[in-house]
Parts: sequence; C-alpha cells; structure tokens
Amino acid sequence: MNAPKNEAPLLKYKEVLEKIQGHENHLLLGNGFNRGLGVNTSYANIFQKMIENNFGLYKEAEPLVKECGDDLERFIGRLVNDIDSGNTFLKKFVSNKVKLDFMQATHEIVKSAIKNVYSEKHEGIYLLLQCFTNYFTLNYDPLLYLLLLHFKSSKDQNNTALAMQPSLNFIEEDMNERENSIYKEIKHARNNGTLVMSGLDDDSVTTSDFKKLKKTRFISVITEYSEKNNKGWKSKDIQKVVNSLLEEEKKHKFLDKVDDGSRMLSLFGNENELVFYTASNTQNLFFLHGAFHIYKDGNLVKKITQQTDKALYERLEDILNSDGRDIVCVFQTDNKKDAIYESAYLKKCLNKLNTLSGVMVIIGSSLDDNDDHIFKEINESSIDTLYISTLDESKNKMHESAIKKFPAKSVHLFDALSISYELPDVKNIASNIVEVDV
Repeated sequence: MNAPKNEAPLLKYKEVLEKIQGHENHLLLGNGFNRGLGVNTSYANIFQKMIENNFGLYKEAEPLVKECGDDLERFIGRLVNDIDSGNTFLKKFVSNKVKLDFMQATHEIVKSAIKNVYSEKHEGIYLLLQCFTNYFTLNYDPLLYLLLLHFKSSKDQNNTALAMQPSLNFIEEDMNERENSIYKEIKHARNNGTLVMSGLDDDSVTTSDFKKLKKTRFISVITEYSEKNNKGWKSKDIQKVVNSLLEEEKKHKFLDKVDDGSRMLSLFGNENELVFYTASNTQNLFFLHGAFHIYKDGNLVKKITQQTDKALYERLEDILNSDGRDIVCVFQTDNKKDAIYESAYLKKCLNKLNTLSGVMVIIGSSLDDNDDHIFKEINESSIDTLYISTLDESKNKMHESAIKKFPAKSVHLFDALSISYELPDVKNIASNIVEVDV
C-alpha cells in the first residue's frame, strides 16, 4: 500500500535486512542505537548519573546543566569562564574533574546494561552486524566495540589488535561424568534432531531443526524427551548443559573481519601498549568523535586496555592531568570539525567516509546539524543508497532533513520501533508435538 501524498514511506527493519543483501554495506550508529538496546547514554541521563554519584556536587549545578542544554563542553565552558583568567591550574582542574566524572558515569551506565545486551533476546544483533564492511559510531562509549568483540573470530583476534579486554568473557565450566554424558546426547540432538509440529490439519504440519530453536523452547523439548524416554535428567543438569552448549555455539558465530586499526608494535618502544596505526588499510571500525579508551600521547594515539574499573579510572585521570596527553573525544557541540582536524586518528575516521560506495544504514541518529561534517562526507562519497531509522511521528521531518543533507543519494526511512535483535522465531509451532527425533 502506497503512503499518502506528502507522507514519507516507512520500511520495516526486516525489510531493510533483506534489501541490503548482496550489496557492499556500511553502518553508522548514533545514540539512539544504544537506547534501542536499553543503554541510555544520552547526555541528560549521564548527567543524572553524575548527580547520583556526586549528589552534593552536581545537584547544585543541575540548573546550569539544563541551561546549557545538557551539553558537556558548554557546561565546562561556563564553569571555567567564571574562574579568574590567571588561575590556569583551577581552570584545568575543573575541566578535567568534570570530564572524568562524565566518563565514569557513562562507563557505569554501559556496564550495568551490558549483561542485558548480551542476553538471549539480543542474540539476533549478529544478523545486523554481519552485513557490513565498515562500522562507524558517533558515540564515545565502548558499546559497539564490545559487541563487535563479542562476535569476533578468535583466529582474527590473533591477527589484529581489537582488544579492549572484554568485561564479559565466555566461561567454560568443568562438567562431571554425568553431565558430560548428558552433554553428548543433547549436543547430538542439537546438531541432528528435528521437531515435527502440527496445527489444525495435516496441511499445516511443519518440521524444524533443533539448531533453530531458541533456548527456552530447546530446554522444553529436551525436558519432554527426557521424561518420555525415562532418562531421569534433572532440570538443573539440562539447563547447565544447554547453557554450555549455546555458549559454545556463540563462539562459532563470528564476524570474519573486525579491525579498529590498533597494533602492538615494538617499534614504538613499549610492547604493552597498543598504538593506532593511521596508515592501516584494513581498519573497519571508526569512532568518528573519539572514545574514552583512545588517547593521544605526544605524536601517537594509543588505546587503554586495562581490565579493571580502578585501572581504567586511574589511567583516565593520569592522562587528563598530564601535559602532552589527552583523551581523544570531541565533547563539544559546535565546531566539531575543527577539533577533528587536530587529531590524526579522527581525521582519518572522517576522511574514510568519503571513500565509501554501496549502501549505508544509519541507526539512532536524528541528523542534527551539529553532525553536518559527517553527513557532508557521506554525501560526497560514492554511496548510492541510505536506509535511515526514524519514528513514525518524525518520519516526514526526518525525510525532509535527509533529502536536504543527502541530495545526491537515494534515501529510504525505516521504522525504529520495528527493530528487533531477537533471533527469528520458529514458525507455526503448535502445542501438539507429534515426534521428537533424536
């Protein structure tokens, strides 16, 4: 059905995944992507977390934060401007203190939500990530970084240095003899079993491989199999074995190539540090406005890889308070391009955009004017088609903005609320299980 006149048509997320198959695709993420995964890293929410962590300090500053539009750089600017011009120490101290608290609050928000991001209901995000050649993000936090690392090939990890030491590792538990016996049988069923399902008549009978069943359904079928065949398997043993089996499967669901451009090179004198190699031709993960784990040290751009929160905060504080070192982040709303061109890393990320061709999918960006430097590079690239997420009530405004910013491109909008990272459900499952073949 055609959209009404002057009404921007709106695709569904699944339609976009189908349409981009067979093309060279690139992904650009804004903060709305995080929100869709239940990770609210908006400036407003980060400031609320700062108030929660330092109530006596930031609660009094809340009116000023709102007056500055929840803009970090503007807020810092107002604070610093109120300090005597000759007191450079206090100006730097206040600026660094606010930035450190901001980064700590953001890290805490991501950390508290990351387990839910890795949960079963979001396993289908792999179906999105696997479609792309290059990944770009406007966000400072490491969420996209951790997601890509989650699906990164172990073989590929040996060849490149995408290694911000994931906070959640796969845990392999030793099983006793009884559990190992159950494991072998359930694994055989997972790899070879089929589930025959019937509906109201014979014509609706359908068959599904066990490999396609989601966790809850798979446990249910295995439990019924155990009961019908007098296996005597305990519920806790089945769940433990299935959890281990599914974790093993996740390890084999990987992206062929993920490279953030960092390398551990003895050329730079310290083999414990990862350095971003700006001449790399294989880099395909780009933080367009920088990130908390990326910092400038003299003429080099390096990566923080500490595993513990304490080590991370100590490094951040040390970097912020050191001459010649600084976190590579474009915090300000205005004049972003000027800040980008001061960094070799950020300049490379920006320039990469205009070398692209094929299709780009944009999720979670409102196409704000303060990111026009990004959109200009995309418009001047050889990309021919853009798919941009939006809400139904905002689609006409978004379409008008997209046409203005990307006049040389074919623009298509899709419904942000239709985005689901759940794996596809098994179709036509009825309550009557006719046969379980294991």
